[in-house]
Amino acid sequence: MQGAGSVLAGLVAGPLLRRRPERVFAAAGIALFATAVAARALPYDAVVPASAAGVGAGLPCVLIAALTAVRREVPAAVVGRTAATAHTLMYVPNALVLALGAGLIAPADPAVLLPLTGAAGPLTAWAPAAPGHARRKTPRQRPPGGSATEV
Repeated sequence: MQGAGSVLAGLVAGPLLRRRPERVFAAAGIALFATAVAARALPYDAVVPASAAGVGAGLPCVLIAALTAVRREVPAAVVGRTAATAHTLMYVPNALVLALGAGLIAPADPAVLLPLTGAAGPLTAWAPAAPGHARRKTPRQRPPGGSATEV
């Protein structure tokens, strides 16, 4: 189910990124992931497949949005190095948090950890979607020989 959610996210990513900024797409993915993780704490077996699909759909949204932003915003001459750095910045924290989570499983009950993780999601999703977080446009340059009013 998680894989099906990822495939679905991949199929809708292109059309959604044409309509919305990357930061909004990433925030939606974080919110979906957080909701799916929190739902997994519910004591119903039927929640598990839906939760897995939500996790599978939410996580790729963040990765797709970040790498789309790199490709759109970075000059072609340095896109390879920038993409490599972006991958490192995205995947190294993931590995560290997985290790931390594995260490927390023994002393803490998953029924507590899952809702806490889900509760942290909206705060994390709010950061890229915050109104002041919008990308700043650089001022347009005047064309050679033209006046400022023609821009």
